[in-house]
Amino acid sequence: MQIETQIGPASTWRADALVLAAFEAAAGERPPFVAGLNAALPWLALCPAVDDFSGRAKQVMVAYGPRSWSIPRAILVGLGKFEQWDLDRWREALSAAFKTARELKIERLALAFPLFQGLPATPAAALDEGLAAGSLALYRYREHQTRDRDEAETGRQPTLVLCGEAPLEPADAEALRDLPAEVAGVELARDLVSGPSNQVTPSYLRARAQDLADTYGFRLEVIDREQAEALGMGAFAAVARGSREPACCIILEYAPSARAADPPLVLVGKGITFDSGGISLKPSAKLEAMKMDMAGAAAVLGTFHVIGRLRPDRRIIGIMPCTENMPDGKAYKPGDIIRSLSGQTIEVISTDAEGRMILCDALTYALRFEPAAIIDLATLTGACVVALGERVAGVMGNRDDLVKQVAELGSAVGEKFWPLPLWDFYFEDLKSDAADFKNVGERKAGSIIGGVFLKQFVPDRIPWVHLDIAGPAWTDRELPGIPKGASGFGVRTLWRLIRQSLTDAPLNRS
Repeated sequence: MQIETQIGPASTWRADALVLAAFEAAAGERPPFVAGLNAALPWLALCPAVDDFSGRAKQVMVAYGPRSWSIPRAILVGLGKFEQWDLDRWREALSAAFKTARELKIERLALAFPLFQGLPATPAAALDEGLAAGSLALYRYREHQTRDRDEAETGRQPTLVLCGEAPLEPADAEALRDLPAEVAGVELARDLVSGPSNQVTPSYLRARAQDLADTYGFRLEVIDREQAEALGMGAFAAVARGSREPACCIILEYAPSARAADPPLVLVGKGITFDSGGISLKPSAKLEAMKMDMAGAAAVLGTFHVIGRLRPDRRIIGIMPCTENMPDGKAYKPGDIIRSLSGQTIEVISTDAEGRMILCDALTYALRFEPAAIIDLATLTGACVVALGERVAGVMGNRDDLVKQVAELGSAVGEKFWPLPLWDFYFEDLKSDAADFKNVGERKAGSIIGGVFLKQFVPDRIPWVHLDIAGPAWTDRELPGIPKGASGFGVRTLWRLIRQSLTDAPLNRS
């Protein structure tokens, strides 16, 4: 993501196209374009194509001026009715504008500051979310395509040219500071989730973590399966036994020297690089999509990419238990009783509830760092997708204020969360006659039961939030700012949480 600025009279701006957005006009009227842009596009008022533009939601049109002008094209996008406007509609409009620019092979795409100042949102939010959605809408995963190389080349992002007659206000410019790093972090997570499971193995994730450690100076620790067994991580090791791919638990630590002894914020990401279901084998339909069951670990790695570039003043640790879940003669089985790192025993009812098995040991391992808080992300339950769909994640935890904070921060960047309860009576479904508890309950309240299971491994004194991202981690259709496939969901929310925690409770325990 390359961003340039051009400050000066509108007549001096230079680009291949300028984005213009307008709310829907009354019948028979031209929509009012942003005041002050006539000098940049003096030909626009004479362009007959503008008469066909009404500003209705999802409308996109390209208007052409003389080639000799400094900006010879305008990409017109409709925002719909003013009273129905929200940031989601804005993201959708900018996504459409950027995709149109890609189709036209635009190299330099201009956006004028007045565009962001004429909306019912703060200029900072409009600038941040518009550019993020537009840039991320252009993402394409093409690593393994050998045909249509010319088409692949059109996936390159244009240089964004931000134009204004005066510089941005400092608060608005601040919103732009983090954006290229955030976009890069989301794209890294998307790359990892998009990759095939014969490439993106636990060892591959370990190598990518090593790349981040080498680039940014993070401390890296890797626990292999044999070491995990020696440490007592029986739940993680049990899942790993069924695969021939070497399992590992990856620990990344970022600690500014002045914060090295502070209680860290710990991010835990589920890293099942392929989930067959194990002995409790999944149906074959959509089984190829189970390469995305490591989206939690990918989000943590993507967040550490952002951390490395922006260097926040707090200690942060990422823990990613990574393995496949495969059927094998050595695989764990329904009816097995497993001792976890916490010492608690688990009766295995379904080997397809493997995510909570590896996460419970990772959560227990996190406690040795005396964390200020723990946030875990996992594509944990299909029940969450049934309940909330593919655009909303479930959020639950042991601190209502932290759950609310995560949901609000996510909403601000277009990552939607819905709070779910963890009331004590839900534990009744996990009671076992043979062990401390089972790894699954009945079919009812499946996503909540997954959260209740994980809650058994986090003491009440530690603030903890669980994000079930099974729905939004992957989409089978294009969404605003999200091409079909991996979304990179969670990276932007985690970064905003880190940034806010520098000054705000409840995470500021340094």
